[in-house]
Amino acid sequence: MLVRSRFWALAEGLAVAGLGLCMLMLAFSQDYWMLLNPKFRWLTGSAGGLLALCGLAIALAPGRRAGPLRPLLLAALLVVGLGWDLGAWSQPGVGTGGAAFNPQQRQRIASRLSHGGHEYIKINLAELFLLAEKKPPAWAGKRYVFRGQVVNTPALEAKGRFAVVRLSVWCCLADAVWVGFSVSLPPGAEPPAQGQWVRLYGRLEPRPAAPDQSEAVMDKVTNRLTAINERCFFQSEEVAPIPAPSPPYMFQTRSQEPYAY
Repeated sequence: MLVRSRFWALAEGLAVAGLGLCMLMLAFSQDYWMLLNPKFRWLTGSAGGLLALCGLAIALAPGRRAGPLRPLLLAALLVVGLGWDLGAWSQPGVGTGGAAFNPQQRQRIASRLSHGGHEYIKINLAELFLLAEKKPPAWAGKRYVFRGQVVNTPALEAKGRFAVVRLSVWCCLADAVWVGFSVSLPPGAEPPAQGQWVRLYGRLEPRPAAPDQSEAVMDKVTNRLTAINERCFFQSEEVAPIPAPSPPYMFQTRSQEPYAY
C-alpha cells in the first residue's frame, strides 16, 4: 500500500502551482505563436494564474494527505514545461523590451511607406486576399506592399508568373490556411527562387472571367487548405528578397488601415 503523507500533499500542490507558473511564462514567451494565436495570450496567462493559485491552495490545505504517484507525475510534467519555457526565454522575444520605438519599429508600424517615388499601403496577404474579394473594387488604383513565400509551378512559369503564399492562422496550426496570389513579374525581371521570402510592391489587377468568389482547395502535399485568389492577380513593380519574418505566420486581419502587415 502506498504511504500517504503530508509531504506528498505539499509536493503535489507545489507541482500544480509550478505548472501554472509555466503557463504564465509561456504566455509571454516568443514561442507562444508556435502553439496558439498570440491573441490568446491573455487566456493562457489567466488560466496559468488560476492554476498557480489552486496549486497553492492544495499545498496549504490543512490535514491533506497524498501518495507519491500523482506528485511524481506532475513533477515530470513540470520539468518538461520548464525546459520549454527556458528555451523560449533564451532569446529576446515578445515583452522583453520596454524602450521607446526606434526608427525601424516606427516604420514597421506606419500604415504606408514611400518607395521608388510611389506610396504603398502596407498589408498582409490575408488582408489583401479579402480586399480583392470585395465588389466594387476598393483596391482600384492603389499600390500595396506585402510579404510572402515564393511557390513556382510549371503552369505559372509558362505564363511568366509565380505564386506568393503565407499561412493564415485563426486559432492554431490545425485550422491554418495557405492564402496567396498569382504574381506577374516586372518586365525583364527573373523569377525568385522556390521558397524564397520576398517583399512585393505593386497593384492588384482583375483576372479575366473571374468567378464571384475565390474557393479554397485541400493541398494533397501539405494536407492544408490553400486559397489562391481567383478574382485578381498581383502586378508586381518590384520583388525584393527578404529574410523570413518572425513569426512567419499571419495571426491578424484588419478591414482598414492600418493593416496588420
